[in-house]
This record gives sequence, structure tokens and C-alpha cells, in this order.
Amino acid sequence: MTKKRHTQHSFIAAGRAAAISSACLSLFSCAAATTANSNTANIAPDSQHLLTKNETQEMVLPLTKLENGFSLALPYKSVTSKDIHANTPQLAYNDTHAKNSKDTQAITKKNTNEDTHVINIAVNEYQGVSLTNSAGKEQVIAGNYSVVNAEVVLHKTKQWVSLVMFNNDTQHVEVFRIAPESLKIQQQINQLTTGSEAICAATSSNGELQVINIDATGTLNQYEVYNGSFLSLRNFAIGPGIKSCALNTDTETLYLADEHAGVWQLDTNIESELAKKLIFHDRDVSIEGVATLPSISNQDSMGVSAWVSPDVSGVWLQTPCLMQFVSLTYDGGEDTSAFEVNNADSKTTFIQPEFVHLSLNGKEQNISLIVDDDHSGDFFSTELPSNVLLNSQCDSGLVEVNTKDTHTTTTNTNDGRVEARTSKSENGILNVTPVIETDPVENYGDAADDPAIWVNSLSPQQSRVIGTDKKGALNSYDLSGKLLQSLPVGRVNNVDVGYNVFVEQIQGPKSDASTIDIAVASNRSNNTLSVFEIDKRGDMTLLGDISTTLSDIYGLCMFVSDGVAQVFANDTSGRFERYHVSIDTAKTINGHLTQSFSLPSQPEGCVVNTKTNTAYLGEEGAGIWALNVSKNNEVPRFIAEIAAPVEADVEGLALFEVDGKTYLIASSQGNDSYAIYQIQNENPDALNLTGLIKITADKARRIDGASETDGLDVTNANLGGGFTEGLWVVQDGRNVMPSQTQNFKLVTGTSLKHSIRKLVKGKR
Repeated sequence: MTKKRHTQHSFIAAGRAAAISSACLSLFSCAAATTANSNTANIAPDSQHLLTKNETQEMVLPLTKLENGFSLALPYKSVTSKDIHANTPQLAYNDTHAKNSKDTQAITKKNTNEDTHVINIAVNEYQGVSLTNSAGKEQVIAGNYSVVNAEVVLHKTKQWVSLVMFNNDTQHVEVFRIAPESLKIQQQINQLTTGSEAICAATSSNGELQVINIDATGTLNQYEVYNGSFLSLRNFAIGPGIKSCALNTDTETLYLADEHAGVWQLDTNIESELAKKLIFHDRDVSIEGVATLPSISNQDSMGVSAWVSPDVSGVWLQTPCLMQFVSLTYDGGEDTSAFEVNNADSKTTFIQPEFVHLSLNGKEQNISLIVDDDHSGDFFSTELPSNVLLNSQCDSGLVEVNTKDTHTTTTNTNDGRVEARTSKSENGILNVTPVIETDPVENYGDAADDPAIWVNSLSPQQSRVIGTDKKGALNSYDLSGKLLQSLPVGRVNNVDVGYNVFVEQIQGPKSDASTIDIAVASNRSNNTLSVFEIDKRGDMTLLGDISTTLSDIYGLCMFVSDGVAQVFANDTSGRFERYHVSIDTAKTINGHLTQSFSLPSQPEGCVVNTKTNTAYLGEEGAGIWALNVSKNNEVPRFIAEIAAPVEADVEGLALFEVDGKTYLIASSQGNDSYAIYQIQNENPDALNLTGLIKITADKARRIDGASETDGLDVTNANLGGGFTEGLWVVQDGRNVMPSQTQNFKLVTGTSLKHSIRKLVKGKR
């Protein structure tokens, strides 16, 4: 639709204040027009037959015209802090929607009580936003505002009015926290934008206010109000055509009405993959309005979504097991015999909706729906029982498995087919938070890949994190995350470090030291091993490259035995090569190929336990292999397949000791977590899965969590400061809060140890 159609009848631009009746206890319980269809009040009991499994049956809901226009009233209770805390689980957060100045939201309780009071909100283009409550209190916020979201929030021992508005004069998103009984403004914050094409907001059950704004550049900006300020979670290009949005905080889902495509669905978890799913498309209609009702019963946590088009007089309703179109009509007279589009004599008409809102009637548990008519500028409402949508077709086997509770794995059968199975996770999942994040890498896209930790034996607090920017450089960072070196040596993919590597004595310049520390990286620019000397301060110098016979070098790990550095490198075909690296006093390097073998499919991560002479090799899509490295003619053994709750790809591998036990940490890339396997030193081939650990955001430090991790490294060494019990470093595939190029996250060894101990205790 054109911009003119989108704005010409907007709620504020039309100059109509939102007239609210003080008797309303929910958004649509207000009295309707005296000319309303007399049958409307009887819709709810008869609605069961409207939503049936017969897709060919026409479903029609008659509308009631709202004489006073769009109405908004928020219920609240005058209760003690103890009562608020007790009632918190009873809340039902309704939909957030966006349609320029038509955007509003209401919240209703599932248990209505006699002591419920009401806050009425009126919006006027010239006078601003006024709030009045049942106690006669009043608050006026002057300005030209579009109301985005309004709700009463009860969280723990606190109750407040959350009011999110867009300031049309300053182009700021403004958030107000208001005391419901006194209507005094307790907090006011704002965020400058580059305009707003669509905006929505909602408060989650844990009291976190989420705000989504699609700006004039076509960028989706996701914020959270945290500690009295806007916290930028992530931003990314979403493209043109977005007319409105709606948030379901129960399922962490965002719905976008795209006039060109239809309805998109996105995951609002900031660590989720940036992917949008087109859940509705019809080339003949232009979707402009979308709304959600996150929770509509004590048992339901999925809710309802709805969308409308000015091209069709109806609404699409969607639940987890049903998508249904319902026609909407308005009967303006008694003698109507046929439908006519916007006829002049006020007979039965179709409407042209470009705005939709859902709310819950707290007393009857019915779903109230309101739409506008782009042609007339009027607002209309109707109602249907919530159990109609929840129960319809839910017994037909269409309900999908809840992916948050189960895991899906694939199995290759003997005849080559792939079978999928789901199973409940019996292993615990614990969360830790990072304390430091490194500076982002220079290159965009999938660039950062693999870290290694170099421990400074002379000054542990001056240790370094070495990380690959696989689009062109090898970087090093201090323990505060600051970039110290960036060596443009090519497309280095994986890196590892070795200590006390023997330097062979030859004629020529002599070295004062008989050993040096080195780093070795797999360089995809020339299929070589790039070797670096690490000096006493941690600075790296490229010594040279060792040629390999690999066709597409990829992963790498290294160990040092009797002063000799030995490197395992692999390529994308599954082939491994083992090299002995020698360095002389002239800093000339040589590599001698001593072993080669192959895994069935692409590997990457590997790590060597020198105590048991065992290398652990990760086959990304299959699992983990073990190899005896004490000899050059051993073959790898498959010891752990990828099975729930671990999900492919398995890439980064590292070893960590807790209470005398050795644990293998493997990145479970498919679910953004890390699998913890206990190793039996007397039987290094036996891996026992202890559980999973996730790295989640530390909002106080404004450091996001880690997701889609490729490489990782860990050390038990005392590095001082916050890392007295070691350090765990992981690559972060989606660096957000705010959105930036990829980087590495640093977690204390203390946090890692504590989590592993809890996992072990839980297994017992």
C-alpha cells in the first residue's frame, strides 16, 4: 500500500483523542455505538462452529462499531507488596503492535477482582498524552506522541505502568515508568532513532522491556531497557516494506507485517541465528497490520497472532496448531440483503483493515479483536472464546514438538537413509557469563574462528589471547581484551601454541635461549603451516611457512614432546597430516611429515592430552575420535557420536582439569552450548557426557553471550586478577549487544570449575 494510505487515517493525525470510559476494565469492554449490530453481543457463545476443521466452511464474524474510536484502559490493583509478589505469576501479557500512531498495547489479569482499578489513557495530537485513574489522579505528558505500548507490570514486589511512545517531533523512542496509584513519573528515558517505519514493545515475564524499531534506513534495531537506559542488543538490515511489528515475549518471537511479502517470523533471542521465516504469503493481498496475544490461558504459553490487509475484509488468526481466516463484516442497517463495499447508505459493508489489535477479556477469557477501516477511519471490535482457537485442530496431530524441551538428531541407516529422532534431554544445562570480550576483528561476516591462550610464565597477568581473523590476520589480545597485534599473514583458520620448543644449534648466529615458545596457524591462503615465535612479552614474529600436501587446510592442534613441536593439521576432506617442526638458531623452520590418515568427513578441532598421549579429533557432523600419539602408525578410533543433547557441529576442543579429573570441552555449535565430557585417565577412550554449559550475556558489563562457536581454548594456569583459577576463551559467532564484527569471549576458570562441579553433582 502507499504511504498515503498508511497515514491518512492515523489515530493521531486525524485529530481524534482516544475517548476512554472509566467503566472499562479491559481494552474492548467499553460500550459500543448505539447503531451496533444487535447480534454482536451473542457472537461468543455461537463462535464454536466458526473455527472448525472444515477448511471449506466460510467463517464470518460481525463487527461492532466503536462510536468513540479506539479505546485504552489499563487495570491495576491497589495491593500490598506481598500481594503483588503473590499475583505475579497470574499476569497475562497481551500483544504489542505497531501502526504508526495507532500503536498501543493493553494488559489484563487472568483473575479479576473487585478491588481492580483502571488507568485511562487518552492521546491527542496537540495536547499530548493524558492518564487518569480511578482515584482521580491525572498525569499529562505534553508532545506529539504515538503510543507504542502501555501496560501495567507486576514483577516481584513492584508494580508500575510501562508506557512506550514515539515522539514525532524529536524522533526519539521515550519510555516512562509511572506509579499506577499516584501517576507520578518515576523514570523517563529516551533513545534517538533515524525515524520509525514500524515500532513495537513488550515486557517479558521477568520484567524486561523489549523494544523493536524498524527505522527509515530499513534497519531493525532491538533494544532492552536495562538499569534505566536503552541497551542496544542488536541491529541488522531488514529491508523495505515493513508496516508493523508485534512481539510475543513468551516464545521470544517477533512478527513483521511486510506489505510486499506477507508475514515474517523472527527469533528475538539475541544469540539466535539472524534468519526470518515467511509464515504467510498471498500475492493478492498486502499485509499491513499484525498483532499478538502472547498468553491466553494458564495452561497456554504460546498465544495467538493475527494479521490484516486493507485488500481483504477479514483477519488471519494463528495458533501453534491452527491458521484460520475469518471474514469480518459490519451491518449498518436491518434491511441489508447483500454485501456491498463501503456503500453510501450504511448497509452491511466490508471494511479495509490496516490495523489489528488483540486483547484478553479477563473475566470471560474471550479474545477481543479490534480493527480499523482505512476507508472510513472508524474502529470496530468483535469477540470470540479463546478455547475455540486453542482447541481447534489441536487434536489432529498437527501440534509440533516443543524444541526447547527436546532435541532432534539424525542417524545414518545401513541403506544410506537418514532417520530423525527426538529425545528428552537428561543432562543438565548451566549458564556462565563472560567477564571480558576482545575487540572485534576487522573483517565482517564469518571471520573470527579459533583462539589460543599463551601463558606468560614470567608475568602471568601479561598473558595473551591469540585469535584468528580467517579473512586475513592473526591477532593477539591482552587479558582486558584489547587488541595488541594484528599480523596480516593471510587466511589463517586455526591456531595453537607450544612451549619450550627446542632450538637446534647450527653454525652461525647463536641464540641465548635453547628453547622458544611458538604459535602455529593453518594458513588457507597457501595451504601451509605459518610458524610464529612468541617472545618473553608475548609479541609474535612470523618465522616462515611449512608447506603441506593438504588440498584445503583447515583445522590444527599442536603438542610438544621432548622439546619437539608436533602439529596435526587437517583439510576439509577429512585428511590429517602430522608434522614434526624443527627450528634452528638462525630461526629457519622445517617441517617433516610423519603420519597421515583420514576421517570419513570434515574435521576441524583437535587437542592432545600429553598425560595419556591421546589426541581427540572432532569430526564436525559425526562426533569425536581418539588417537594414540605415542607412535606414528596408530589409527584413530571413534569414541563419541553426536547425540542429544549435543548438536552438530562439534568444532572447538580443549582440556580442563577440575578436582584431579580431566574434562574435554567441545563446542556444541547447533544449540550454542558446550559439551563437557569427563575423561577416565586409565581409559582415555571413554568419554562420559556430564552436561552442557551455555555462555550467556552479562548485561551489567554489557557483554553478550557466545553463540555458534567455532574454536575455543582453556587453561588451568593462574593468570592473576580475575583468572586465578584459569581462563576459558571461546569464539563468538554472533557478536551483539551491540551488533559488531565477531570477537572472542573470556570466562573465568572459577566459573567454569563451579559449573562442572555442579554438573558432576547433578549426574550423581
